[in-house]
Amino acid sequence: MSSRLKYGFYAATLAVCFFAGWACDKFSGNNAGISSSQVVATVDGKQITFGQWMSQMDLLRVFETPVDPGNSQQVKGVLETLINQELILQAAQKANYSDPNFDEYLKNKLNQSDIRIKDQKVKLEEDLAAVKRVEKNYKDAYQKVLLAQGFASNQISKIEVSDKDMKTWYTQYAAQAASAGQPGMRPYSSLASDIKKEIKQNIQAEKFLDQLQASGQVTRNDEVIKKYLDSLSPSQGMLDSTGAGQEVPLAQTGSSKQ
Repeated sequence: MSSRLKYGFYAATLAVCFFAGWACDKFSGNNAGISSSQVVATVDGKQITFGQWMSQMDLLRVFETPVDPGNSQQVKGVLETLINQELILQAAQKANYSDPNFDEYLKNKLNQSDIRIKDQKVKLEEDLAAVKRVEKNYKDAYQKVLLAQGFASNQISKIEVSDKDMKTWYTQYAAQAASAGQPGMRPYSSLASDIKKEIKQNIQAEKFLDQLQASGQVTRNDEVIKKYLDSLSPSQGMLDSTGAGQEVPLAQTGSSKQ
């Protein structure tokens, strides 16, 4: 999975979007025939089901990031957001995190989301079925989104990042971009301040999630996960097995706990 998928939902705006419960037992397009109740990962004893994974994809398609449900790399990245969400929420609970302004913030965000869903119905005819599922089930999950976002933002801003860290990150990124056929990367010293700020936020997000994953107990049901991913694109699976055809990360972000 590319680092962009792993951390992109938390860096900069921390625009994470998580999942709600799921009503149906099977999913449209689920050629693997996996039940919605099938466990795909466990985080410190808290189970993540296949149904929650699929619901997360619908939420991201409607609210945040264009996710291609037929792209195994992107689909796997969505699962990682669920694992990271649970790590964040458990850390928030342990820290007794609270925000006196959360209730009003939540009310405003849900109102905005209601309006956005109505707009999406007009704009996204192909995804109308997904929009309807999200519309019925998203509010409880969206509270988790906003709580995790608030706690993550609070913690990430406290993480120190040196100029050396930023230079190292950018050097790795530039090298990877060049190997992917993207020449002409500017030297670090010539980067604008807003670009350096984005790099810093990305590193802070990486460190925060690495700390959580290092201290948490995360297990993945690789057999079920692979079964579904393989059902999306046989040719993609064949290419991935040989190391070819994989998505090139937009940034090299160090360790990746799979």
